[in-house]
Amino acid sequence: MKKMIFLFVATALFLAGCTGGPQKADLIAQNDSLRSIIASRDAALDEMISTINVVEEGFKAINEAQGRINLDAASAEQTKMAALQRDIDFINQTLQKNKQQIAELEEKLQKSQSYSKQLKAMVQKLKAELEEKNKQIVALQQELAQKNIHIDELDKSVQQLSANVNELSAAKVANEKTISAQESSLNAVWYAIGTKRELKEQNLLDGKKVLRGADANMSYFTKADKRKLTTIETHAKSAKLLTTHPEGSYKLERNSEKQYVLTITNADNFWSVSKYLIIQVR
Repeated sequence: MKKMIFLFVATALFLAGCTGGPQKADLIAQNDSLRSIIASRDAALDEMISTINVVEEGFKAINEAQGRINLDAASAEQTKMAALQRDIDFINQTLQKNKQQIAELEEKLQKSQSYSKQLKAMVQKLKAELEEKNKQIVALQQELAQKNIHIDELDKSVQQLSANVNELSAAKVANEKTISAQESSLNAVWYAIGTKRELKEQNLLDGKKVLRGADANMSYFTKADKRKLTTIETHAKSAKLLTTHPEGSYKLERNSEKQYVLTITNADNFWSVSKYLIIQVR
């Protein structure tokens, strides 16, 4: 993709070179700006990939430490108990580092929409692995308790990790509520149905103009989600749209009872001009 962009710019520069003047200078400036943007984006991407590799190496090292743990041997020999302590300390420290790095990756992804779905999926996979490792540490603590092996540092670690799991769950719920609220707001639309007299009484219609007065009664509208609103029954044998909506995005047809029904066939296109719909009936 970058090669195609540079080829296009290079061709434009060549053609501009034939004519000279300000146009050539503008194209050179655009080319330099494009190179700078691509370089900045690539640098940020390389940094994220590097961090992901570090986190994955951390999980690999944790797996190796877990493989060395032998609770039966540790409970019998003091030297092996010390080795168990070192492995557990290492696992705890590495988990904390991975947690911080994953949080930084998520923050970068949230600040920019230019990263690919694959990259976002990789970060989500790392989050899932972090939660799984936290659960494994909790299970290890339970096994230590059953074998009457007590490590103060591990007790503190498990308490912190349990709190972290609860925090992650609470944060996830809060984020889902925020996203849901944002989506509802972005997809909110309003419609009103009334006779000519009713619409004038609500100050929604002034002559042939709609929604022009500051005293328009907006509470007369019904709020809806454009993703779910596909049909609106007018319960009238005469109906017309007063607000502007692109042709081909809807159908206004009579049903079996000779009453008009509005069918929205392309919601994004239908609401692209206005988030408000006014239908005059009689």
